[in-house]
Amino acid sequence: MVTFAKRYEDAPEIWGVGRLVVDAEVTPWPVAQRDIDDEADSLAPRLAALGLEPGGLVLVVAMLSQAVHAVPLERAAGKVGALYSSADATPFDAFRVAALTRQLEPQVVIGITGDVLDGLVGTGRDPADVLAAVPAVVTADDDAHARLRADGFSPRRWLKLGPTSAIEGLAEDGPVYDASRWRVEEDDGELVITNVVPRYTDADRLRTGVRGRVVEEGRVSVS
Repeated sequence: MVTFAKRYEDAPEIWGVGRLVVDAEVTPWPVAQRDIDDEADSLAPRLAALGLEPGGLVLVVAMLSQAVHAVPLERAAGKVGALYSSADATPFDAFRVAALTRQLEPQVVIGITGDVLDGLVGTGRDPADVLAAVPAVVTADDDAHARLRADGFSPRRWLKLGPTSAIEGLAEDGPVYDASRWRVEEDDGELVITNVVPRYTDADRLRTGVRGRVVEEGRVSVS
């Protein structure tokens, strides 16, 4: 009876299974609850470097399939005493990005993509007007980054490096990752990553699909 109860009452070790996409190849990536918690601890300083303050709010724009990257950001907000809201990174949910940005006045909007910008334009909203009052706008792809720069913004970058994130702060030149937890190297112009602390699923020079270079330990640039 004890064994039966333990089996069905204890929380499962695995938190969920993410999807890592490199060159259109999808790799399932199981993560444990401890991985999510540790990533949240790691990313809290990154949100603070974007200007997120206690009592402020970050809007996280991501796909459900990116939960292993997005959920640690949401939980990291709480670690700096801030709140979070979320929207999908699709053209169809762009209206929510506009509405939440207007209603909640976030200090940080992270995860803007070309699809989101297309969705704003498609609903008659000028992305420059929607995001003008946001102190820190962080893009998740090159298309959005280039378009916002052309509109006069100074967007920061959010890179998904395998199962972790590298985020460019307001005072930083290039995305920053946690070098105490991850080792990032270059392999023929592509960034590869290895975990240096225990993870449910180990990464050993895992391809990230990101073209770039390691500028210094803990910071990268993209090509």
